[in-house]
Amino acid sequence: MQHQTVDAAQERPRLIDHFKRAYQIIVGLAITLACTKLFPNDDPGVPWDTSFWLFCAFFITVVPIFHGGDRSLDVKYLQAPAVGFWSRAAYIWDVYMLLITAILFVKIAQAIPGPAVLGGSPQPATPALFYKWMAIMLVVDVGILIFDGLKNRLLQTRAGAELGAYVKWVALNLGLAIICLLAKSYPEYPPYLSANTISIIVFAFAFLRTVLDYVFGKGYLFP
Repeated sequence: MQHQTVDAAQERPRLIDHFKRAYQIIVGLAITLACTKLFPNDDPGVPWDTSFWLFCAFFITVVPIFHGGDRSLDVKYLQAPAVGFWSRAAYIWDVYMLLITAILFVKIAQAIPGPAVLGGSPQPATPALFYKWMAIMLVVDVGILIFDGLKNRLLQTRAGAELGAYVKWVALNLGLAIICLLAKSYPEYPPYLSANTISIIVFAFAFLRTVLDYVFGKGYLFP
């Protein structure tokens, strides 16, 4: 009887870890793909070019969103079992939203243009697609956060107490999404705003978003 109790206590963490691993694999693939765009064929490229700053903006943004998604399953389901139709449906919904977010990370990584090559003809930097997918991912994450906040409140999950952080994360993601959409129109800007300059500006805002993400969500992200 004791053996059965121990197994039951382990089943829920194992179920959560099962989907976490799938999430981690896809996010890891996205980061690996981004690295191949940054250093193709072991060539470091031209230092500090547009591709470098886009990679940095991607990398600095992935970490807190991955952190929050990974923690969300623990916060909501590790201690409280999913009992009943709606609780189980909420769990499946959360898993699919994590995987969709991870897939969007892959699309962002694919959109990082190849760097210019030292000693060769510079490759044209076309970061518009990167900014587009960044904005899409952030807007999708905003929708997930809003729906998740309402769901947590209705189901009275432990995460419902963290809605203050959700509101701030929504504002941060919307802010960076707007910056990315503006950056996507960079050819229409004055000549002194080059593609490289705009990529640095986007990275600066992405860095600020990450810092504020951890400041506002420290209670949720760090048990």
